[in-house]
Amino acid sequence: MQAFILGAGLGTRLAPLTHILPKPLMPIFQKPLIQHIMDHYIRCGVDSFIVNISCLPLMWERAFPEGTYRGCPVQFSQEEEPLDSGGGLKKIMPLLQDPTAPLLVHNGDILTDMPVAEMLAAHRAGGFKVTLGLRSVDGKKNVGYDPATGRITDMRHALGVDPGSYQFAGPYVMEPEIAAMFPAEDKFSIVPVWLELIRSGQMGGYVCDWANWHEIGSPQTYLDAVLELQSRERIHPSAVIAADADLGEDCVVGQDAHIPSGCVLDDCIVWPRTHVAPGTYRRCVITPRITVQV
Repeated sequence: MQAFILGAGLGTRLAPLTHILPKPLMPIFQKPLIQHIMDHYIRCGVDSFIVNISCLPLMWERAFPEGTYRGCPVQFSQEEEPLDSGGGLKKIMPLLQDPTAPLLVHNGDILTDMPVAEMLAAHRAGGFKVTLGLRSVDGKKNVGYDPATGRITDMRHALGVDPGSYQFAGPYVMEPEIAAMFPAEDKFSIVPVWLELIRSGQMGGYVCDWANWHEIGSPQTYLDAVLELQSRERIHPSAVIAADADLGEDCVVGQDAHIPSGCVLDDCIVWPRTHVAPGTYRRCVITPRITVQV
């Protein structure tokens, strides 16, 4: 299987952190967000990836210098400016290994362990052209869904059928043949295409409320997700921390970071290779260039 990860957004809500790194490259514990996403898909049987990128391309080259991850090829689709959710998809169609096989698509700012195999099974069982991963808790519940048929009935109330009680969770499955429905222009939203599929009963949903789910959309949601998640990798072994520095138990300290004597950190993320200035920090994301208090 092949997966496409949307990574070309500007990440304006996550600024100023996205002035340093694209959103999918933000460190979650000891590796970038996108590698957590890839790990999950590899466990589910995916063996190659496509990622669309736009800003800060040098950071992507540094993150994937060999163009692979854990033995899986990673192809990049460079966009001079973000082409939106539909345009980015249209541009990567020639890169597909098998243009007849379902394509797994994942928003690059969503960290979740929703079971891909079950979503794919629901997609195939329903004979749908697109199947969205859904949640009925949290977030923007603007997707209408009929559990009896497994079909999406409305989105953003654009069809006037259902104001929605489900949230689009970020991952979805699509048949590449829907590319025939794409408009001529290069930059466009995928939503009008989806609305056409909803009208014809060809768009399904897979609901999974029990899975872990985090949207890394702002400095606050980024910090909260990392503090909430459980991991044994909160402090990198190479980090240098003074004996009398005071770190809260939920703090995360990256590779080759330095925490000086007398420093106090509570609910903070320290990025790799960051030399923290002496002082007291609470609910901060501390990077080599800037410190953002949440």
